[in-house]
Amino acid sequence: MRSTLLAMLLLAPMTTALAGTPLPDGPHLVVTGEGKVSAKPDTARIRFDFSKRAARPLPAKQQVDAAVNALLDGLHNFPISADKVRASDLSASEDIDYNDNGKPVSNGFLAERNVTVVLNDLTRLNELLDFGLGAGASGIGDVDFESSQAKALRDDAKRKAVDDARLRAGELATSFSAQLGPVYSINSLSAQLQQGYNYGGSTTLDRIEVTGTRIQGRYLQPEVEYRESIQAVFELKR
Repeated sequence: MRSTLLAMLLLAPMTTALAGTPLPDGPHLVVTGEGKVSAKPDTARIRFDFSKRAARPLPAKQQVDAAVNALLDGLHNFPISADKVRASDLSASEDIDYNDNGKPVSNGFLAERNVTVVLNDLTRLNELLDFGLGAGASGIGDVDFESSQAKALRDDAKRKAVDDARLRAGELATSFSAQLGPVYSINSLSAQLQQGYNYGGSTTLDRIEVTGTRIQGRYLQPEVEYRESIQAVFELKR
Protein backbone atom coordinates (compact mmCIF):
# COMPACT_ATOMS: atom_id res chain seq x y z
CA MET A 1 0.00 0.00 0.00
CA ARG A 2 2.81 2.38 0.89
CA SER A 3 4.59 1.74 -2.43
CA THR A 4 1.38 2.20 -4.39
CA LEU A 5 0.71 5.53 -2.67
CA LEU A 6 4.28 6.60 -3.39
CA ALA A 7 3.89 5.84 -7.09
CA MET A 8 0.64 7.80 -7.26
CA LEU A 9 2.23 10.82 -5.62
CA LEU A 10 5.24 10.77 -7.92
CA LEU A 11 3.25 10.15 -11.05
CA ALA A 12 0.50 12.75 -10.61
CA PRO A 13 2.42 15.84 -11.88
CA MET A 14 3.72 13.92 -14.89
CA THR A 15 0.52 12.35 -16.19
CA THR A 16 -0.13 15.09 -18.74
CA ALA A 17 3.49 15.21 -19.92
CA LEU A 18 3.46 11.46 -20.54
CA ALA A 19 0.14 11.29 -22.37
CA GLY A 20 0.31 8.39 -24.81
CA THR A 21 3.44 6.92 -23.19
CA PRO A 22 3.11 3.34 -21.88
CA LEU A 23 3.48 3.08 -18.09
CA PRO A 24 3.91 -0.02 -15.94
CA ASP A 25 0.92 -1.28 -13.98
CA GLY A 26 2.91 -1.50 -10.75
CA PRO A 27 4.56 1.17 -8.59
CA HIS A 28 6.86 3.44 -10.57
CA LEU A 29 8.28 6.93 -10.76
CA VAL A 30 8.95 9.38 -13.59
CA VAL A 31 11.99 11.65 -13.78
CA THR A 32 13.42 14.13 -16.26
CA GLY A 33 17.17 14.23 -16.84
CA GLU A 34 19.04 17.10 -18.44
CA GLY A 35 22.53 17.29 -19.87
CA LYS A 36 24.50 20.09 -21.45
CA VAL A 37 27.90 20.47 -23.09
CA SER A 38 29.61 23.76 -23.96
CA ALA A 39 32.22 24.23 -26.65
CA LYS A 40 33.96 26.88 -28.69
CA PRO A 41 32.47 27.05 -32.20
CA ASP A 42 34.68 26.67 -35.25
CA THR A 43 32.16 27.51 -37.99
CA ALA A 44 29.60 30.22 -38.68
CA ARG A 45 26.46 29.99 -40.79
CA ILE A 46 25.67 33.36 -42.38
CA ARG A 47 22.61 34.37 -44.36
CA PHE A 48 22.95 37.26 -46.79
CA ASP A 49 19.68 38.90 -47.86
CA PHE A 50 19.27 40.54 -51.26
CA SER A 51 16.42 42.94 -52.01
CA LYS A 52 16.14 45.30 -54.99
CA ARG A 53 13.30 47.56 -56.07
CA ALA A 54 12.55 48.90 -59.57
CA ALA A 55 9.69 50.31 -61.60
CA ARG A 56 9.39 47.01 -63.49
CA PRO A 57 9.98 43.41 -62.33
CA LEU A 58 12.75 42.59 -64.83
CA PRO A 59 15.21 45.31 -63.71
CA ALA A 60 14.59 44.38 -60.06
CA LYS A 61 15.35 40.73 -60.84
CA GLN A 62 18.45 41.63 -62.83
CA GLN A 63 19.83 43.75 -59.98
CA VAL A 64 19.34 40.89 -57.51
CA ASP A 65 20.93 38.43 -59.95
CA ALA A 66 23.97 40.67 -60.37
CA ALA A 67 24.46 41.08 -56.62
CA VAL A 68 24.04 37.36 -55.89
CA ASN A 69 26.45 36.44 -58.68
CA ALA A 70 29.02 38.92 -57.34
CA LEU A 71 28.82 37.22 -53.94
CA LEU A 72 29.05 33.70 -55.37
CA ASP A 73 31.97 34.61 -57.64
CA GLY A 74 34.02 35.84 -54.68
CA LEU A 75 33.36 33.01 -52.24
CA HIS A 76 36.33 31.03 -53.59
CA ASN A 77 38.54 33.48 -51.69
CA PHE A 78 37.17 32.16 -48.39
CA PRO A 79 37.31 28.72 -46.72
CA ILE A 80 33.80 27.83 -47.87
CA SER A 81 33.20 24.54 -49.67
CA ALA A 82 30.69 24.40 -52.55
CA ASP A 83 28.35 22.09 -50.64
CA LYS A 84 28.07 24.70 -47.87
CA VAL A 85 26.46 27.32 -50.12
CA ARG A 86 22.68 27.49 -50.47
CA ALA A 87 20.76 30.03 -52.56
CA SER A 88 17.01 30.44 -52.24
CA ASP A 89 14.56 30.79 -55.11
CA LEU A 90 13.85 34.24 -56.46
CA SER A 91 10.79 36.11 -55.24
CA ALA A 92 9.50 39.02 -57.35
CA SER A 93 6.23 40.87 -56.82
CA GLU A 94 4.65 44.29 -56.89
CA ASP A 95 4.86 46.20 -53.62
CA ILE A 96 1.45 47.78 -53.05
CA ASP A 97 0.27 50.10 -50.28
CA TYR A 98 -3.13 51.70 -49.80
CA ASN A 99 -3.79 55.40 -49.37
CA ASP A 100 -6.25 57.00 -46.96
CA ASN A 101 -9.06 56.43 -49.44
CA GLY A 102 -8.31 52.73 -49.68
CA LYS A 103 -6.94 52.93 -53.19
CA PRO A 104 -3.87 50.83 -54.09
CA VAL A 105 -0.60 52.69 -54.60
CA SER A 106 2.32 50.90 -56.27
CA ASN A 107 5.79 51.25 -54.76
CA GLY A 108 7.33 49.45 -57.70
CA PHE A 109 8.40 45.84 -57.97
CA LEU A 110 10.49 44.09 -55.33
CA ALA A 111 12.83 41.20 -56.08
CA GLU A 112 14.27 39.22 -53.18
CA ARG A 113 16.62 36.31 -52.65
CA ASN A 114 19.00 35.06 -49.95
CA VAL A 115 22.24 33.08 -49.88
CA THR A 116 23.40 31.05 -46.88
CA VAL A 117 27.05 30.03 -46.49
CA VAL A 118 29.07 28.18 -43.84
CA LEU A 119 32.46 29.69 -43.03
CA ASN A 120 35.13 27.39 -41.59
CA ASP A 121 37.47 30.09 -40.30
CA LEU A 122 35.98 32.45 -37.72
CA THR A 123 38.97 34.78 -37.90
CA ARG A 124 37.68 35.84 -41.34
CA LEU A 125 34.07 36.40 -40.30
CA ASN A 126 34.19 40.18 -40.40
CA GLU A 127 35.99 40.09 -43.76
CA LEU A 128 33.25 37.88 -45.20
CA LEU A 129 30.48 40.11 -43.84
CA ASP A 130 32.13 43.17 -45.40
CA PHE A 131 32.55 41.34 -48.70
CA GLY A 132 28.91 40.22 -48.80
CA LEU A 133 27.59 43.71 -48.15
CA GLY A 134 30.03 45.14 -50.68
CA ALA A 135 28.83 42.63 -53.28
CA GLY A 136 25.34 44.08 -52.97
CA ALA A 137 23.60 42.26 -50.11
CA SER A 138 20.88 44.40 -48.55
CA GLY A 139 21.49 42.97 -45.13
CA ILE A 140 22.68 40.06 -43.01
CA GLY A 141 19.79 37.94 -41.83
CA ASP A 142 21.48 35.57 -39.39
CA VAL A 143 24.91 34.67 -38.06
CA ASP A 144 24.71 31.30 -36.30
CA PHE A 145 27.78 29.80 -34.68
CA GLU A 146 28.23 26.04 -34.77
CA SER A 147 30.73 23.30 -34.01
CA SER A 148 31.93 20.77 -36.55
CA GLN A 149 31.80 18.25 -33.67
CA ALA A 150 28.09 18.84 -33.10
CA LYS A 151 27.10 15.15 -33.26
CA ALA A 152 29.71 14.09 -30.70
CA LEU A 153 28.73 17.01 -28.44
CA ARG A 154 25.04 16.13 -28.65
CA ASP A 155 25.82 12.47 -27.87
CA ASP A 156 27.80 13.60 -24.83
CA ALA A 157 24.93 15.82 -23.68
CA LYS A 158 22.51 12.91 -24.08
CA ARG A 159 24.74 10.64 -21.98
CA LYS A 160 24.80 13.29 -19.28
CA ALA A 161 21.00 13.55 -19.43
CA VAL A 162 20.70 9.78 -18.94
CA ASP A 163 23.10 9.87 -15.97
CA ASP A 164 21.18 12.80 -14.49
CA ALA A 165 17.86 10.96 -14.80
CA ARG A 166 19.30 7.87 -13.16
CA LEU A 167 20.78 9.95 -10.31
CA ARG A 168 17.53 11.82 -9.71
CA ALA A 169 15.53 8.63 -9.73
CA GLY A 170 17.84 7.02 -7.17
CA GLU A 171 17.77 10.05 -4.88
CA LEU A 172 14.00 10.36 -5.12
CA ALA A 173 13.41 6.70 -4.36
CA THR A 174 15.80 6.80 -1.41
CA SER A 175 14.14 9.88 0.04
CA PHE A 176 10.87 7.92 0.25
CA SER A 177 12.57 4.76 1.59
CA ALA A 178 11.80 2.95 -1.64
CA GLN A 179 14.07 0.75 -3.73
CA LEU A 180 14.63 1.66 -7.38
CA GLY A 181 13.90 -1.05 -9.91
CA PRO A 182 14.78 -1.37 -13.62
CA VAL A 183 14.07 1.33 -16.17
CA TYR A 184 10.76 0.77 -17.96
CA SER A 185 10.92 3.35 -20.75
CA ILE A 186 13.00 6.31 -21.93
CA ASN A 187 11.81 9.19 -24.10
CA SER A 188 13.95 11.89 -25.68
CA LEU A 189 12.21 15.20 -24.99
CA SER A 190 14.26 17.86 -26.73
CA ALA A 191 17.58 18.87 -28.22
CA GLN A 192 18.63 22.52 -28.16
CA LEU A 193 21.53 24.62 -29.34
CA GLN A 194 22.21 27.88 -27.56
CA GLN A 195 24.74 30.55 -28.38
CA GLY A 196 26.22 33.19 -26.12
CA TYR A 197 29.01 35.72 -25.91
CA ASN A 198 30.93 36.06 -22.66
CA TYR A 199 33.17 39.04 -22.03
CA GLY A 200 34.08 40.48 -18.66
CA GLY A 201 31.17 38.81 -16.95
CA SER A 202 28.54 40.33 -19.22
CA THR A 203 26.78 39.18 -22.36
CA THR A 204 27.34 41.22 -25.51
CA LEU A 205 27.39 40.73 -29.25
CA ASP A 206 30.45 42.53 -30.49
CA ARG A 207 32.84 45.41 -30.07
CA ILE A 208 33.73 48.09 -32.58
CA GLU A 209 37.36 49.13 -32.78
CA VAL A 210 38.44 52.35 -34.51
CA THR A 211 41.90 52.36 -36.14
CA GLY A 212 42.75 55.59 -37.94
CA THR A 213 39.90 56.29 -40.32
CA ARG A 214 38.85 52.64 -40.64
CA ILE A 215 36.18 51.08 -38.48
CA GLN A 216 36.59 47.35 -38.01
CA GLY A 217 34.17 45.02 -36.30
CA ARG A 218 35.78 42.76 -33.71
CA TYR A 219 33.56 39.80 -32.92
CA LEU A 220 33.94 38.09 -29.58
CA GLN A 221 34.41 34.34 -29.51
CA PRO A 222 31.04 32.91 -28.52
CA GLU A 223 30.18 29.63 -26.85
CA VAL A 224 27.72 27.10 -28.18
CA GLU A 225 25.83 24.96 -25.70
CA TYR A 226 24.15 21.71 -26.66
CA ARG A 227 21.30 20.60 -24.38
CA GLU A 228 19.49 17.29 -24.25
CA SER A 229 16.50 16.30 -22.12
CA ILE A 230 15.15 12.80 -21.57
CA GLN A 231 12.25 11.45 -19.53
CA ALA A 232 12.58 8.04 -17.93
CA VAL A 233 10.12 5.75 -16.18
CA PHE A 234 11.57 3.51 -13.46
CA GLU A 235 9.82 0.65 -11.74
CA LEU A 236 9.87 0.48 -7.96
CA LYS A 237 10.65 -2.82 -6.30
CA ARG A 238 7.85 -4.15 -4.15
